[in-house]
Amino acid sequence: MITFSEQIKEELCHNNYEKRIKFIIFSSYFINRLKLILTSNGPMYSIETNYSFIARFLIDCLKTNFKIMHTVSYSNINKFNGKRIYNITFAEKDFIEIKKIINDYTNTKNIDNFTIKENMGFLIGSFLSGGSISDVTKPIYHLEIRTNNRQYLRNIQKVILSFNLSATMLKRKYSYVIYIKKASEISDFLKCIGAINSMYKLEDTIISRDLSNQVHRLNNLDVSNINKSTKAGESQVEMIKKIINTKFFKKQNEKFRHFCNIRINNPSASLSEISKIFMEKYKIHITRTGINHYIMKIKKYFNNK
Repeated sequence: MITFSEQIKEELCHNNYEKRIKFIIFSSYFINRLKLILTSNGPMYSIETNYSFIARFLIDCLKTNFKIMHTVSYSNINKFNGKRIYNITFAEKDFIEIKKIINDYTNTKNIDNFTIKENMGFLIGSFLSGGSISDVTKPIYHLEIRTNNRQYLRNIQKVILSFNLSATMLKRKYSYVIYIKKASEISDFLKCIGAINSMYKLEDTIISRDLSNQVHRLNNLDVSNINKSTKAGESQVEMIKKIINTKFFKKQNEKFRHFCNIRINNPSASLSEISKIFMEKYKIHITRTGINHYIMKIKKYFNNK
């Protein structure tokens, strides 16, 4: 089953980008996922991915911006995770040329002067190379980007901050991580990198979950109110039964005696419901405040005894 992170990455790889932005995306990915391979023919350099759609996208970015020889290979399917590893490999002389161009363009000084689109491209490359996001069906939201390159992560943080988003850096055992936990900011991040369909999916899930939680809270509140109303009604019934044969009761007006009769027959009714019964049974309009006045009168009688 495809994860939400994979859906985002696939969407990003199928978007259309200008040549310059493809260069930034490839450069960001290159910085994060570069590996040295020692062979009998000398050192080789490669970038890898577990996804064929990312491999195709990177090759397209490479061909758009560089006229450099490269080879593509892939491993057997891993029986534990069901995935292949796709490698794009360069000879040393070609790698040196690519690295020089990328380093010149993506040093910290130049990143400070990136345009909004270039910042977007840098984040796309970082998410494709080391990003993940928690399953949208889970109540905890978490987006992170992982790398072994501390300076690269600082540049990512700088770019994220340029979009007025917060991002926390930390060091884990063998890598560095930057993460965002607020659902609203994760949604904004997806918007910033152009993963619009994924952003809509996340927001739909957030709205559905919030609505479900609200309904659940309201249901709990209704049950609580019903329990309180029932308990209060039963208490009032007990007091009314004790005053029916007293002089106090006989001195009260007709409305008061109607209330006592209604309450005895409807111990769990709310004040609004009692008001409706008054109108239906006796054609008398009485407000909740008026009914509450009778209840307070009964309580006062018992408090003064």
